[in-house]
Amino acid sequence: MLMRRLALAAFSAVFAVGAAAQEITLKAVSSFAEGTQESLGFEALVAEINKRGAGKIRINYLGGAPKVMNPFEVVKNLKAGVVDFANANSAFFTNVMPEADAFKLSEFGIADLRKNGGWAYMNKLLNEKANAYFLGNTLDFIAFNIYLNKPIEKASLTGLKIRVTPIYRAMVEALGGTAITSPPSEVYTLMERGTVDGYGWPTSGIFDYSWQKVTKYRVEPSFYSAALHALVNLGVWNKLGAERQKIMQEAMAMIEARAGERVELDAAERKRQEAAGIKAINLPPEEAKKWSATAKDAAWAAVMKTSPEHGAKLKELLTKK
Repeated sequence: MLMRRLALAAFSAVFAVGAAAQEITLKAVSSFAEGTQESLGFEALVAEINKRGAGKIRINYLGGAPKVMNPFEVVKNLKAGVVDFANANSAFFTNVMPEADAFKLSEFGIADLRKNGGWAYMNKLLNEKANAYFLGNTLDFIAFNIYLNKPIEKASLTGLKIRVTPIYRAMVEALGGTAITSPPSEVYTLMERGTVDGYGWPTSGIFDYSWQKVTKYRVEPSFYSAALHALVNLGVWNKLGAERQKIMQEAMAMIEARAGERVELDAAERKRQEAAGIKAINLPPEEAKKWSATAKDAAWAAVMKTSPEHGAKLKELLTKK
Protein backbone atom coordinates (compact mmCIF):
# COMPACT_ATOMS: atom_id res chain seq x y z
CA MET A 1 0.00 0.00 0.00
CA LEU A 2 2.86 2.36 0.88
CA MET A 3 4.55 1.64 -2.45
CA ARG A 4 1.33 2.35 -4.31
CA ARG A 5 0.95 5.68 -2.54
CA LEU A 6 4.54 6.63 -3.32
CA ALA A 7 4.08 5.65 -6.96
CA LEU A 8 0.87 7.65 -7.17
CA ALA A 9 2.54 10.67 -5.58
CA ALA A 10 5.44 10.42 -8.01
CA PHE A 11 3.06 10.18 -10.97
CA SER A 12 1.12 13.21 -9.74
CA ALA A 13 4.31 15.21 -9.34
CA VAL A 14 5.47 14.35 -12.86
CA PHE A 15 2.02 15.19 -14.26
CA ALA A 16 2.04 18.53 -12.45
CA VAL A 17 5.47 19.39 -13.84
CA GLY A 18 4.32 18.39 -17.32
CA ALA A 19 1.19 20.52 -17.07
CA ALA A 20 3.22 23.48 -15.86
CA ALA A 21 5.48 23.16 -18.89
CA GLN A 22 2.58 23.13 -21.34
CA GLU A 23 1.49 26.26 -23.17
CA ILE A 24 -1.92 27.41 -21.96
CA THR A 25 -4.22 29.11 -24.46
CA LEU A 26 -6.78 31.74 -23.43
CA LYS A 27 -9.67 32.80 -25.65
CA ALA A 28 -9.92 36.59 -25.85
CA VAL A 29 -12.48 39.04 -27.23
CA SER A 30 -12.91 42.81 -27.37
CA SER A 31 -16.15 44.69 -26.78
CA PHE A 32 -15.28 46.79 -29.82
CA ALA A 33 -14.50 46.03 -33.45
CA GLU A 34 -10.94 44.98 -34.25
CA GLY A 35 -8.56 47.76 -35.24
CA THR A 36 -10.63 50.56 -33.72
CA GLN A 37 -9.23 53.02 -31.18
CA GLU A 38 -11.06 51.13 -28.44
CA SER A 39 -9.43 47.80 -29.34
CA LEU A 40 -5.89 48.87 -30.25
CA GLY A 41 -4.56 48.89 -26.67
CA PHE A 42 -5.97 45.44 -25.98
CA GLU A 43 -4.59 44.10 -29.24
CA ALA A 44 -1.16 45.46 -28.30
CA LEU A 45 -1.53 43.75 -24.90
CA VAL A 46 -2.39 40.44 -26.55
CA ALA A 47 0.67 40.72 -28.81
CA GLU A 48 2.92 41.54 -25.85
CA ILE A 49 1.66 38.61 -23.76
CA ASN A 50 2.18 36.25 -26.69
CA LYS A 51 5.71 37.55 -27.18
CA ARG A 52 6.67 37.31 -23.51
CA GLY A 53 4.80 34.07 -22.88
CA ALA A 54 5.99 31.93 -25.78
CA GLY A 55 5.75 28.29 -24.70
CA LYS A 56 3.95 29.26 -21.47
CA ILE A 57 0.81 31.16 -22.36
CA ARG A 58 -0.84 32.21 -25.61
CA ILE A 59 -3.81 34.46 -26.21
CA ASN A 60 -6.10 33.37 -29.03
CA TYR A 61 -7.71 36.66 -30.02
CA LEU A 62 -11.09 35.83 -31.53
CA GLY A 63 -11.84 39.42 -32.51
CA GLY A 64 -14.30 42.06 -31.42
CA ALA A 65 -17.95 42.93 -31.22
CA PRO A 66 -20.30 42.69 -32.95
CA LYS A 67 -18.61 40.10 -35.19
CA VAL A 68 -17.85 37.71 -32.35
CA MET A 69 -20.64 38.60 -29.91
CA ASN A 70 -22.83 41.42 -28.72
CA PRO A 71 -20.73 43.92 -26.70
CA PHE A 72 -23.22 43.73 -23.83
CA GLU A 73 -22.63 39.96 -23.64
CA VAL A 74 -18.81 40.03 -23.49
CA VAL A 75 -18.35 40.23 -19.71
CA LYS A 76 -21.41 38.07 -19.14
CA ASN A 77 -19.68 35.41 -21.25
CA LEU A 78 -16.41 36.02 -19.42
CA LYS A 79 -18.19 35.43 -16.12
CA ALA A 80 -19.66 32.18 -17.43
CA GLY A 81 -16.30 30.96 -18.76
CA VAL A 82 -17.30 31.08 -22.43
CA VAL A 83 -14.26 33.35 -22.98
CA ASP A 84 -11.20 33.77 -20.77
CA PHE A 85 -9.93 37.28 -21.42
CA ALA A 86 -11.77 40.44 -22.43
CA ASN A 87 -11.42 44.10 -23.28
CA ALA A 88 -14.43 46.04 -21.99
CA ASN A 89 -15.65 49.44 -20.97
CA SER A 90 -17.84 49.52 -17.88
CA ALA A 91 -20.79 50.69 -20.02
CA PHE A 92 -21.04 47.18 -21.39
CA PHE A 93 -21.13 45.22 -18.12
CA THR A 94 -23.46 47.03 -15.77
CA ASN A 95 -25.81 44.13 -16.61
CA VAL A 96 -23.38 41.92 -14.69
CA MET A 97 -22.06 44.38 -12.14
CA PRO A 98 -24.17 47.54 -11.58
CA GLU A 99 -21.37 49.20 -9.59
CA ALA A 100 -19.30 49.38 -12.78
CA ASP A 101 -21.33 52.48 -13.64
CA ALA A 102 -19.09 54.39 -11.21
CA PHE A 103 -15.87 53.58 -13.06
CA LYS A 104 -16.47 56.33 -15.66
CA LEU A 105 -16.39 58.89 -12.83
CA SER A 106 -12.83 58.15 -11.82
CA GLU A 107 -10.68 61.26 -11.64
CA PHE A 108 -7.53 59.12 -11.48
CA GLY A 109 -5.59 57.12 -14.01
CA ILE A 110 -4.76 53.48 -13.39
CA ALA A 111 -1.35 54.23 -11.86
CA ASP A 112 -2.93 56.34 -9.11
CA LEU A 113 -5.77 53.88 -8.61
CA ARG A 114 -3.22 51.17 -7.87
CA LYS A 115 -1.69 53.42 -5.21
CA ASN A 116 -4.80 54.78 -3.49
CA GLY A 117 -6.70 51.51 -3.11
CA GLY A 118 -9.12 52.18 -5.96
CA TRP A 119 -7.87 49.31 -8.12
CA ALA A 120 -8.02 46.87 -5.18
CA TYR A 121 -11.62 47.80 -4.37
CA MET A 122 -12.68 47.63 -8.02
CA ASN A 123 -10.94 44.26 -8.34
CA LYS A 124 -12.75 42.95 -5.25
CA LEU A 125 -16.10 43.88 -6.76
CA LEU A 126 -15.17 42.33 -10.10
CA ASN A 127 -14.06 39.13 -8.33
CA GLU A 128 -17.35 38.85 -6.46
CA LYS A 129 -19.85 39.99 -9.07
CA ALA A 130 -18.29 39.34 -12.48
CA ASN A 131 -16.06 36.35 -11.65
CA ALA A 132 -13.24 38.44 -13.11
CA TYR A 133 -9.73 39.51 -12.23
CA PHE A 134 -8.97 43.16 -13.03
CA LEU A 135 -5.66 42.92 -14.89
CA GLY A 136 -5.52 46.62 -15.72
CA ASN A 137 -6.49 49.42 -18.10
CA THR A 138 -5.57 49.42 -21.77
CA LEU A 139 -6.65 53.06 -22.05
CA ASP A 140 -7.31 55.86 -19.56
CA PHE A 141 -8.99 59.27 -19.55
CA ILE A 142 -11.63 58.53 -22.17
CA ALA A 143 -13.69 61.69 -22.42
CA PHE A 144 -17.19 61.61 -23.90
CA ASN A 145 -19.22 64.02 -25.99
CA ILE A 146 -22.77 64.22 -27.24
CA TYR A 147 -22.92 64.34 -31.05
CA LEU A 148 -25.99 65.81 -32.74
CA ASN A 149 -27.64 66.54 -36.05
CA LYS A 150 -29.59 69.44 -34.55
CA PRO A 151 -27.92 72.45 -32.88
CA ILE A 152 -28.55 73.38 -29.25
CA GLU A 153 -27.79 76.61 -27.39
CA LYS A 154 -28.43 75.53 -23.81
CA ALA A 155 -27.64 72.62 -21.53
CA SER A 156 -30.81 70.84 -22.58
CA LEU A 157 -31.66 67.83 -24.74
CA THR A 158 -35.42 68.27 -24.41
CA GLY A 159 -37.24 66.92 -27.43
CA LEU A 160 -34.19 65.02 -28.73
CA LYS A 161 -33.73 61.26 -29.02
CA ILE A 162 -30.19 60.25 -28.07
CA ARG A 163 -28.56 56.86 -28.54
CA VAL A 164 -26.95 55.85 -25.25
CA THR A 165 -25.19 53.14 -23.34
CA PRO A 166 -25.51 53.01 -19.54
CA ILE A 167 -22.54 55.42 -19.33
CA TYR A 168 -24.57 58.51 -20.19
CA ARG A 169 -28.18 57.39 -19.86
CA ALA A 170 -28.69 59.24 -16.54
CA MET A 171 -27.14 62.43 -17.92
CA VAL A 172 -29.23 62.40 -21.11
CA GLU A 173 -32.43 61.85 -19.16
CA ALA A 174 -31.52 64.53 -16.60
CA LEU A 175 -31.09 66.99 -19.49
CA GLY A 176 -34.54 66.12 -20.84
CA GLY A 177 -33.53 63.82 -23.70
CA THR A 178 -35.07 60.48 -24.63
CA ALA A 179 -32.47 57.73 -24.17
CA ILE A 180 -32.37 54.89 -26.70
CA THR A 181 -29.95 52.02 -26.06
CA SER A 182 -28.20 50.31 -28.95
CA PRO A 183 -24.83 48.70 -29.74
CA PRO A 184 -22.30 50.75 -31.75
CA SER A 185 -23.00 48.74 -34.90
CA GLU A 186 -26.49 50.30 -35.16
CA VAL A 187 -25.56 53.97 -34.69
CA TYR A 188 -24.86 54.79 -38.35
CA THR A 189 -28.27 53.52 -39.48
CA LEU A 190 -30.09 55.18 -36.58
CA MET A 191 -28.54 58.54 -37.47
CA GLU A 192 -28.93 58.14 -41.21
CA ARG A 193 -32.65 57.37 -40.89
CA GLY A 194 -33.27 60.06 -38.29
CA THR A 195 -34.39 57.47 -35.73
CA VAL A 196 -32.18 59.31 -33.24
CA ASP A 197 -31.03 62.95 -33.23
CA GLY A 198 -27.66 62.19 -31.73
CA TYR A 199 -25.50 59.82 -29.74
CA GLY A 200 -22.97 59.73 -26.95
CA TRP A 201 -19.47 58.52 -27.72
CA PRO A 202 -15.85 59.09 -26.70
CA THR A 203 -14.24 62.18 -28.15
CA SER A 204 -12.10 59.91 -30.31
CA GLY A 205 -13.14 57.02 -32.48
CA ILE A 206 -16.11 58.08 -34.61
CA PHE A 207 -14.06 57.74 -37.83
CA ASP A 208 -13.62 54.06 -37.08
CA TYR A 209 -17.33 53.66 -37.78
CA SER A 210 -17.69 56.37 -40.49
CA TRP A 211 -20.11 58.29 -38.26
CA GLN A 212 -18.66 61.60 -39.45
CA LYS A 213 -20.81 61.08 -42.55
CA VAL A 214 -24.02 61.28 -40.52
CA THR A 215 -22.97 63.77 -37.82
CA LYS A 216 -23.15 67.58 -37.88
CA TYR A 217 -22.30 68.76 -34.36
CA ARG A 218 -20.21 67.89 -31.30
CA VAL A 219 -21.29 69.47 -28.01
CA GLU A 220 -18.57 70.86 -25.75
CA PRO A 221 -17.53 70.45 -23.00
CA SER A 222 -16.78 66.75 -22.91
CA PHE A 223 -17.58 64.81 -19.75
CA TYR A 224 -16.48 61.79 -17.69
CA SER A 225 -13.11 60.06 -17.74
CA ALA A 226 -13.72 56.41 -18.46
CA ALA A 227 -11.26 53.64 -19.24
CA LEU A 228 -10.97 50.35 -21.06
CA HIS A 229 -10.44 47.38 -18.76
CA ALA A 230 -8.58 44.13 -19.40
CA LEU A 231 -10.40 41.40 -17.46
CA VAL A 232 -9.53 37.72 -16.95
CA ASN A 233 -11.99 35.04 -15.87
CA LEU A 234 -11.20 34.62 -12.16
CA GLY A 235 -11.10 30.82 -12.23
CA VAL A 236 -8.75 30.88 -15.20
CA TRP A 237 -6.55 33.49 -13.52
CA ASN A 238 -6.24 31.46 -10.33
CA LYS A 239 -5.21 28.37 -12.29
CA LEU A 240 -2.51 30.09 -14.36
CA GLY A 241 0.11 29.94 -11.65
CA ALA A 242 2.52 32.64 -10.53
CA GLU A 243 4.79 32.51 -13.59
CA ARG A 244 2.05 33.01 -16.17
CA GLN A 245 0.30 35.60 -14.02
CA LYS A 246 3.56 37.54 -13.87
CA ILE A 247 3.90 37.42 -17.66
CA MET A 248 0.44 38.93 -18.05
CA GLN A 249 1.01 41.54 -15.32
CA GLU A 250 4.32 42.66 -16.79
CA ALA A 251 2.79 42.96 -20.26
CA MET A 252 -0.08 44.93 -18.73
CA ALA A 253 2.36 47.29 -16.98
CA MET A 254 3.98 48.09 -20.34
CA ILE A 255 0.61 48.91 -21.92
CA GLU A 256 -0.50 50.93 -18.90
CA ALA A 257 2.57 53.13 -19.25
CA ARG A 258 0.94 54.38 -22.46
CA ALA A 259 -2.66 54.35 -21.19
CA GLY A 260 -2.80 58.11 -20.73
CA GLU A 261 -2.03 58.95 -24.35
CA ARG A 262 -5.75 59.38 -24.96
CA VAL A 263 -5.58 63.06 -23.95
CA GLU A 264 -3.33 63.92 -26.90
CA LEU A 265 -5.37 61.71 -29.20
CA ASP A 266 -8.57 63.54 -28.29
CA ALA A 267 -7.05 66.93 -29.14
CA ALA A 268 -6.00 65.68 -32.56
CA GLU A 269 -9.40 64.07 -33.10
CA ARG A 270 -11.25 67.33 -32.51
CA LYS A 271 -9.27 68.95 -35.33
CA ARG A 272 -9.94 65.99 -37.59
CA GLN A 273 -13.67 66.18 -36.89
CA GLU A 274 -13.75 69.89 -37.69
CA ALA A 275 -11.95 69.23 -40.98
CA ALA A 276 -14.62 66.61 -41.77
CA GLY A 277 -17.40 69.15 -41.24
CA ILE A 278 -18.43 68.39 -37.65
CA LYS A 279 -18.99 71.75 -36.00
CA ALA A 280 -18.23 72.25 -32.31
CA ILE A 281 -21.06 73.67 -30.23
CA ASN A 282 -19.30 75.54 -27.42
CA LEU A 283 -21.99 76.19 -24.85
CA PRO A 284 -21.94 79.58 -23.07
CA PRO A 285 -20.04 79.51 -19.74
CA GLU A 286 -23.06 79.15 -17.47
CA GLU A 287 -24.65 76.54 -19.71
CA ALA A 288 -21.36 74.66 -19.98
CA LYS A 289 -21.11 74.63 -16.19
CA LYS A 290 -24.65 73.26 -15.95
CA TRP A 291 -23.86 70.64 -18.64
CA SER A 292 -20.82 69.36 -16.72
CA ALA A 293 -22.50 69.47 -13.31
CA THR A 294 -25.55 67.59 -14.59
CA ALA A 295 -23.36 64.88 -16.11
CA LYS A 296 -21.50 64.35 -12.84
CA ASP A 297 -24.40 64.72 -10.41
CA ALA A 298 -26.81 62.54 -12.39
CA ALA A 299 -24.22 59.80 -12.70
CA TRP A 300 -23.34 59.69 -9.01
CA ALA A 301 -27.01 59.81 -8.05
CA ALA A 302 -27.61 56.77 -10.26
CA VAL A 303 -24.66 54.94 -8.69
CA MET A 304 -25.86 55.67 -5.16
CA LYS A 305 -29.36 54.47 -6.00
CA THR A 306 -28.16 51.30 -7.69
CA SER A 307 -25.52 50.42 -5.13
CA PRO A 308 -25.94 52.13 -1.76
CA GLU A 309 -23.62 49.49 -0.30
CA HIS A 310 -20.60 50.43 -2.44
CA GLY A 311 -21.43 53.83 -3.96
CA ALA A 312 -20.03 55.99 -1.17
CA LYS A 313 -16.76 54.02 -0.98
CA LEU A 314 -16.31 54.16 -4.75
CA LYS A 315 -16.86 57.92 -4.72
CA GLU A 316 -14.27 58.25 -1.95
CA LEU A 317 -11.69 56.27 -3.92
CA LEU A 318 -12.40 57.56 -7.43
CA THR A 319 -12.70 61.30 -6.86
CA LYS A 320 -10.22 63.91 -5.73
CA LYS A 321 -10.76 65.65 -2.45
